[in-house]
Amino acid sequence: MHESITLSFTGNSTVLSANYFPSLNVYGDSEIALLSLQTFNSFPNIINPTNNRLKIETIPPKRKKDDYHVFEFCLEDGCYEIEDINNYMAKELSQVNNDHGTHLTFSIRMDPVDFRTYIKCNGILRFNTSFSIAPVFGYRKKDCGPFHEEHRSDKATNLNTINSIKVMCNIAHGSFNNQLQSHSIYEFFPSGRTGTKVVQSPVNLIYYRLNKIDINSITVQLVDQNNNPIDNFNETLTVVLHIKRHGSDH
Repeated sequence: MHESITLSFTGNSTVLSANYFPSLNVYGDSEIALLSLQTFNSFPNIINPTNNRLKIETIPPKRKKDDYHVFEFCLEDGCYEIEDINNYMAKELSQVNNDHGTHLTFSIRMDPVDFRTYIKCNGILRFNTSFSIAPVFGYRKKDCGPFHEEHRSDKATNLNTINSIKVMCNIAHGSFNNQLQSHSIYEFFPSGRTGTKVVQSPVNLIYYRLNKIDINSITVQLVDQNNNPIDNFNETLTVVLHIKRHGSDH
């Protein structure tokens, strides 16, 4: 029988598993807690194939009414800040202008107070299209522009659907998600910018009872507040757990 066990899991996924043979035998009053979690903030936000398209139409000179172009830009799934999108568009537009002799401009920034965006663009923003990025920017799905001065969005940005990250462990019980029982043993939200190191080391450990005493496998998974699996774009994730008897200091 084990009175105290420290278990470490490392992998390039948000689902980490380990099998034990022989199985780990623990006491009936044993409980489990998260000791530490380390990874990088690469959790994808709301940018996905349903809302990653931005179309901009050039405005032709008056004497050449048919001389216009519509360019479509497509962001890959990923973890973005507004300035990342701004930098992406600057690079793409530079290439477009060089290839087609156009002079399109586009810039976007976010107000850190109310999280609304400000867009400046000398073309027509075709927001009323399939898979439009407009809702992410806080705009309605209707064509607008040009905006020769910064134009404020209708709503706050909708750049992240993850409100909380839960650490789930299949051998733990005693937590609830609303009215439903859950295997969650810890919750957090990364406070740093995209790409920064995430280190979670609880000062006051919260222990949860185990649902078995013969442990032949353990699975740890990160999910969002709705229990939807989340990705980390193959960044290394390390999770350390501690099992001990109830009332024990070690």
